[in-house]
Amino acid sequence: MNLVRKVFLLVLVTVFAVSFSASGVFAAKRVKTAVATAGPGAAAYVIWGGLAALVSKESKTVEMNNLTTRGAVEDIRLVETGKAEFGLGVATLLRLAFAGKKMFKKKYTNNCGLGPATASKFHIGVKKSSGIKTVADLKGKRVSYAKKGSSTHFMTRTIIKLAGLKGKVREENLNWNVAADAIKDNRLDAFTIPNPVPSPAFVKFSTAQPITLLPVEGNILKQMLKMNPAYFPITIEGGVYDGVDKPVPTIGYTAWTIVGCNVPNDVVYEVTRLNYSKAGMDFLLKVHKGWNTGFSIMPALDQMAAIGMKIHPGAARYWKEKGHKIPASIQ
Repeated sequence: MNLVRKVFLLVLVTVFAVSFSASGVFAAKRVKTAVATAGPGAAAYVIWGGLAALVSKESKTVEMNNLTTRGAVEDIRLVETGKAEFGLGVATLLRLAFAGKKMFKKKYTNNCGLGPATASKFHIGVKKSSGIKTVADLKGKRVSYAKKGSSTHFMTRTIIKLAGLKGKVREENLNWNVAADAIKDNRLDAFTIPNPVPSPAFVKFSTAQPITLLPVEGNILKQMLKMNPAYFPITIEGGVYDGVDKPVPTIGYTAWTIVGCNVPNDVVYEVTRLNYSKAGMDFLLKVHKGWNTGFSIMPALDQMAAIGMKIHPGAARYWKEKGHKIPASIQ
């Protein structure tokens, strides 16, 4: 082999080696992850979709995709099984998952906390022209509970039962945006969703006509508060939706960003850092105002302890750097 050819082959091998090495380093810098949220029409889809956009835009080490799901029950299951690294974690459902109760057939151990995202407020909406004013008035009506596997379905079913209406309403299981259209077209009487305000589906619903939000109060509220300490009384502000001029009492819960306990610490630290940085919070508040509730109570470590959730070590590192003491009970 002549010298020129030897030199050419050496250069060619070197180029391939460098190219392969560089591509490997690049791939290692961007770990692909997914956050399980909900479907279009739900605030969760917008809120955690904003987090996915923030991480993918700003991080040099992590990518994040917004994973469309049926809702919070499915999200917890996806994180538990490792099919999604991050997800929407409804406080009330997480408490059940850790205890292995209701729809969760065994005790869940792979859902860790990152930090609070928002507070969801339970919406029950009807056309103002329907004359329906209370949950009791839903007797004989067509009500969408949303898809099975969502926190909407679980809470609606509970409220209907506590109101003495089990078997006395016509249950539908529609996507929230589809439900908004169905009411407009008189194919449905009411639909529900626990959402931060404003709820995208209810903005759509109230744009078409004035609406009424039914209160969750009295014995229904009292019984639900007894069922799960993660619930709390809250109001939906007046003026948010067309036709809703005064505050409406309802029930709410904290919604967390959860993460698989086995997700690498540096990945979780990076996501937590971006989520709660000043630039990150400014960006997320432009995506959805619901983030404001989570930012106002962060890191809410006492609430994490109250529902029995452990903090992920990567998130704990971030909160420690910000001067917060991590309770032993959540480590």
